[in-house]
Amino acid sequence: MSEIIKESNETSASAVNADNIVQDIHGMISNLLKNTVENMQKAETKKELGDTTQDINENNEITAEMGLADIKNFVGVMQKFIDNIKVMVAQIETGDPDAGETDDAFLDGYMATADNVLEIAAFSMKDTLTGLSNRYGFDSRIILEWNRATRDKSTLGLAIFGLDGFEKLKDNSIRENILRTVSQTLLGSNKRSTDFIARWSDNEFAALLPITDTEGAAIVVERIRTAIEGMNIAELPKINGKTAISMGVCVYTPKPGDQTIDFIDKAYKAYKKIKESGGDIVTFV
Repeated sequence: MSEIIKESNETSASAVNADNIVQDIHGMISNLLKNTVENMQKAETKKELGDTTQDINENNEITAEMGLADIKNFVGVMQKFIDNIKVMVAQIETGDPDAGETDDAFLDGYMATADNVLEIAAFSMKDTLTGLSNRYGFDSRIILEWNRATRDKSTLGLAIFGLDGFEKLKDNSIRENILRTVSQTLLGSNKRSTDFIARWSDNEFAALLPITDTEGAAIVVERIRTAIEGMNIAELPKINGKTAISMGVCVYTPKPGDQTIDFIDKAYKAYKKIKESGGDIVTFV
C-alpha cells in the first residue's frame, strides 16, 4: 500500500510541476505580446510626431524592437510547444499514457515538444537584424566545434573581422542597411556547409571554420574579403580606394585542457591591432 501511495504522490507532483511549466510558458507569451503592443504603440506615437528615425522602416511600416515577423514566428513556435505540453500533462494527470491517445501518439507529442524546444533555441540564437547567428549562437557553436576538434585532433579556424570606417557612420538607418546587406553577402559567399558565420558584435563578424588548416582558412577568408570589397558600399569611407575590412585569423588544433577563450582572444587581438593601424589587412596568428 505504501508503494502505491508513493507512486500516486510522485504522479501528482509531476502533474503539478508540468502544470507550472504550462503556466510559465503562458506567462512568457503574455509578456511577449504585451511588450510587442507597447513597442508598436510607441512607434505609432513617434510616427505621429514625425520622428521616424528608428521605428519606421523604408516601407513606412511600424516595427517592434524584435521585428514583428520574428515575434509572430516565436509566438507560433511557443504555441505549438504549449499544445504538446498540454497533451503530456493530461496523460500525467490521469496516470494513463493511453488516455485519449495511443502510445504512438504520446511519443509523437513528446518528440514534437522536443522539436519545438529546438526551434525556440534556434530562434534565441538568431540576430534579428542580419539573419546571422548572434553572439549567443556563436558561443554555443564554438564549444561544440572545439570539443569535436579536441576529440578528433582536427584543426579549427576562426576569423574575426569588421568593416573599415564603419564606426564613422552616424546615421543609424544607414548602419543597419549596410549590416543587412553585408550579412547577405557573407551568407552568399559561404560555400562550405561546415563554416559558421555570426554577428560578433555591433559591427563585427566572426567566421568559425571547422576542420580547416591554414591553407584552407586562407581560401575562405580571401573569398570573404573579395566579396565585401566587391560590394563597393558608397556610404563607407574608402581605404586605398575600396571598401575594406580588417581581419584577424587564428588556426589551431586544440588539445585537452586548452581553453576557447585563448583561441578567441588571439584572433580578436590580431583584428583590433589591424584596426588601430589603419585597416585593410588580413593577418594570421
